[in-house]
Amino acid sequence: MKKTISSSLLATLPLIALLGSGCSFVKLKPEADTVKVLTADQVAHCKSVGSVTTKVVDEVLLISRNEETMAEELEVLARNEAIKSDANAIVPISEIEEGQRSFKVYLCP
Repeated sequence: MKKTISSSLLATLPLIALLGSGCSFVKLKPEADTVKVLTADQVAHCKSVGSVTTKVVDEVLLISRNEETMAEELEVLARNEAIKSDANAIVPISEIEEGQRSFKVYLCP
């Protein structure tokens, strides 16, 4: 008797492989390359130009994603958003919760 592999299992295997690899699919826009991630102390002489909240998927197939990978992706998304305000710095102002994080956006000299 010949065994067959279900199509849903075949579709799930690549997804599981990607989860294990920790790959990030969030790309930094070239113009956001100059936006820096700073601390609150480092922006003391900067002008606040707003805030942004970014979100990524925090779990796939009931498996929680790596916190470090999510943090990197959230920062990239925030840097991409900061350029819309002509800002050049962001500061995380919240912890990551359910794949979401808030940032203050600054224009520094």
